[in-house]
Amino acid sequence: MGGGHAHYVVVDGAGHRVWSRHRAAEDLYGDLLRGPDAMMAFIREQKGGHRDFWMNALLWHGVALLDLRRRLLLVQTYQWIPGREVTSVLEIRAWLRLVRAAWPGWTVTWVPRGLHQVMEYLGLPYETVLDMNARQAPRADWALAPVQEDDLSVSADVVIAVRDVEGRLSFGGWWCGGLDEPLMAGPEVLLIPQDEAVPFAVLESVSWSGLYVDAPRRRLDWWSLDWPLDPRELPVRWPGWELTDHGDAFEEVAALVGPELLLDVDREEEVFREVAGLFGR
Repeated sequence: MGGGHAHYVVVDGAGHRVWSRHRAAEDLYGDLLRGPDAMMAFIREQKGGHRDFWMNALLWHGVALLDLRRRLLLVQTYQWIPGREVTSVLEIRAWLRLVRAAWPGWTVTWVPRGLHQVMEYLGLPYETVLDMNARQAPRADWALAPVQEDDLSVSADVVIAVRDVEGRLSFGGWWCGGLDEPLMAGPEVLLIPQDEAVPFAVLESVSWSGLYVDAPRRRLDWWSLDWPLDPRELPVRWPGWELTDHGDAFEEVAALVGPELLLDVDREEEVFREVAGLFGR
């Protein structure tokens, strides 16, 4: 991940105003640790300051919404934490702990659907921002080759587990970024047998997103930090399936998949200390 610009949205009694800054999606990690007062002063120095200062969603990869009335902060960025070789779900959880400590009395929430959720919060149509729903067509060859001969021992952006109609389980990696493309691929694509699929996955870190397709039970379960979609599209792509968004609770999805998906889930405090050290906290 790299690059990307940022939106800053401030909501008060007069409505909402929007600012933006180039190349700042990655900087959100450090900027938000200033706390609410310093962050507001910083935002006012940026370009914009009116309700229609929205930029093209294809290049604006980070957003922070500050609702001053409710003391609510909504945040999302596609970028990794600077200084970390990999940013996984554990790193994001650690960073959110730091932000909550710096914003006492505020509710701090990661919004995995980014600007889609911001538009919903503001009561605006998605079309307010250009190219909000731009995405690639689903591809039939979605599974990447594993790093090792017989296992997926690397953390892709998305790890996909598929249990086919005969109960066979297989895994593939997807380096597409967000979970929106595989979600919109639907069962007709994700149930296509993959030459590169493997029978189990040993992940070095917890991917930003994970998807479990259980064809015998017609269930679709996922965790994700990044799936920019209108959720109303999903029942159309998965008719008759039970769809469950687990937020960032990868543990719940891994338990459904079974022991063939091996994740290192006992490092949260270690990761927190490492992330806090990056920011001098």
